[in-house]
Formats: sequence, structure tokens, C-alpha cells
Amino acid sequence: MRRVVLVLADGLRPDAITPTDMPSLDALARTYTTALRASTIRPSRTVAALASLATGVAPKTHGLIEPGLGFLTRLPALRPLARELTRGGVSSQVVASELLPAERAVLWALTKAAGLGKYRSAGLRAREVARTAQGLALTQSTGLVFVYLNDCDQAGHAHGWMSPQYRAAAVEVDAAIGVLAELTEHSLLIVMADHGGGGVSTHDHAEPHPVNDHIPLILAGPDVTRQHQLTRQVSLLDIPPTLLWWFGLDIPGCYEGRVLTQAFTRSVQPLEATV
Repeated sequence: MRRVVLVLADGLRPDAITPTDMPSLDALARTYTTALRASTIRPSRTVAALASLATGVAPKTHGLIEPGLGFLTRLPALRPLARELTRGGVSSQVVASELLPAERAVLWALTKAAGLGKYRSAGLRAREVARTAQGLALTQSTGLVFVYLNDCDQAGHAHGWMSPQYRAAAVEVDAAIGVLAELTEHSLLIVMADHGGGGVSTHDHAEPHPVNDHIPLILAGPDVTRQHQLTRQVSLLDIPPTLLWWFGLDIPGCYEGRVLTQAFTRSVQPLEATV
């Protein structure tokens, strides 16, 4: 079985992960591997970060920083993650909460550009999205399920990062993580954010600032090193090559991140050798 559930908690700051507000995620971080110095890309914006996850390269390479389709002219020179997975026989799909029309258009464009197989909206709250994602994951023995939770980002923009409303959103996201944590016995679960927030402006995250750039990154599941901390600087860009490595697939030379091999207890065999 080779299954990955990648959770992107939009706008989740690492210091919001406490035993009180986010006990499920805090427990995963303590039990498995957590990166202490994980950072997003610059600029620290959702569209740019999602595009980097989709393509394995930084914004200066993929060119998608603001909503729009101007980056499509660069797409033929890129090697989108989902297309690499498909080439290796690995399916991929996206599950997200109900989004505003503009947000949905952006995510749909990214889904299609990245070559992702399916996109599904599932409810207004993080735990509803998680239940749908859990059900999808359980229907396949091999594949990637990308779960997008925007509760914290919405609360941060509306009320400010680390406000009571933001912390309540973090509690909701943690409930979703609790649902998905049940998959860790047979799945690799990666939980991360696309950016932080509140570093310069309490209601935004785009400005260069350590609080905006610092993101949580937790890996859990079979063959993940237990009670381990990655102390070196790691990046959002390390996730695409790590996923291809986990599935035993070749990593394109154009990818700009490094495989997080220290998060795992053993080398991964090629996918065809495990089926």
C-alpha cells in the first residue's frame, strides 16, 4: 500500500499548534517527525504557494503569483507533480471546502494546470472536508489525496491572526486532522501550511516577515521517523520531490527542493516493486 494524504491548512501558524487548541496535530508532531524551521516561498501568498506545490519550482520559475492564467505560457517547460504521478501510475485528487467563486476558479485552474485527476468540494467546515477526504483515501491503496482547509486563513483575514476567531478556526482544523490521523496506520499523512500571517499587518501575510514565512510541517505514518525533529532549514519546495520519492518515482531535474529523507526510517523501493 502506498497512499499519501497531504493536508494544506491555509494560513496556519506553527505557534497556533498547542496541546490546548490543536491536540491532534500537536500529538502527531510529538509522535512522528516535525520540521522546526520550515518556510514557504516568496511572496508568501496562497496562489504562489499552491503553484509551487503543483510544479516543484519557485514563483520566479513558474510565474504564478497573482490569480490569472498568464503563467500557462510557462507550463510546457514545467513538470507538474500530478502529471509525474500519473506517468508513474499514481492517481491524485483534490478535496476542498466550499470556496468563493474567485477562489474556486483559481483552485480549479491550478488543478487542471497541474494535471490533477479530480477536484471535489465538500462542505463549509474543515471536519466535513476531512470526512470526505478520508472516505476517498480508503477507496484506493495507492494515490495522493490533497486536502485544502481554508478556515484559518479566512479567520485571519477577517479578524486577525491569533485572534479568538482565528484560534477557533484552528480548533476546527484540528478536528479535521483528528479524523485524518486515523489513516496513519497505512498512509503517509503530511500536514503543512502555505504561509503564516500577522507578521507586519495583523490581517495579512504577503509582506516579507519571519512570522509570515514560517510554516508548520509534520509527517506521520508508516516508516516515518518517530519522535524526531528536522532542525535544518526546509522548504515548501521540498514536498514535491519527497512525494515522488515516496512513491518510488523519478524526480525531475528541474525541481528546486530536496527529498526529506531524514523524516523516514528506510529507503523507499520503486512503486512497481511493492504492488
